Amino acid sequence: AVPRGEPAMISPTAQGERELKLADRLLSEGEAAPDDASRRAKYEQAKQHATRAVELMPNSADAHFVHFGAVGRLAQLDGLTTAAFQLMALNSELDEVLRLDPNHANALAARGGMLVKLPRLLGGNSKQGIEYLERAVALDNEAVGKRLELAEAYHLVGRGTDAKTTADDALAVAQQLKDPEKIETCQKFIAELQRTCDGCAMAAIGR
Repeated sequence: AVPRGEPAMISPTAQGERELKLADRLLSEGEAAPDDASRRAKYEQAKQHATRAVELMPNSADAHFVHFGAVGRLAQLDGLTTAAFQLMALNSELDEVLRLDPNHANALAARGGMLVKLPRLLGGNSKQGIEYLERAVALDNEAVGKRLELAEAYHLVGRGTDAKTTADDALAVAQQLKDPEKIETCQKFIAELQRTCDGCAMAAIGR
């Protein structure tokens, strides 16, 4: 029993979970921030807390994934050169997530998205990327963003019918979830898909 008046010791796992939740929240706040400076500040904080979460819970796939997310978003803010420089480290982090949890849907989607969008010179492989995205969608019944990313991948390789079907599925899921923001995102994505020729790059749409 803990002596009266003395605080109970918090286990490393409990501390790690707290750090992980905070890092995840800061990532979301960064994505919603109005400008790059605000985003960078949130992502830097998220990285710090995610690093601590990994230290406290080295076998947590989620902790490694949130750390990957923070580092990746910071690299994107710094531009293509920095992102390419960070690529090996980012891939290693994803490898660790998938080693710890081979069915981590978010990590599978991230790996798939990278393979689809990277040039072949940097390891891009659209076919393999689509397979990762298909696995991610199959593991996540409520996936909206993942379905849109898969739809875009189909579109980029000229599979127009599959792209339309998958985007329509994403909208149906968003409607089932009764999420106005996701519904609007899907509608914008579908409209952009209709305006863009098969195999052509699409305008950036939020996921």
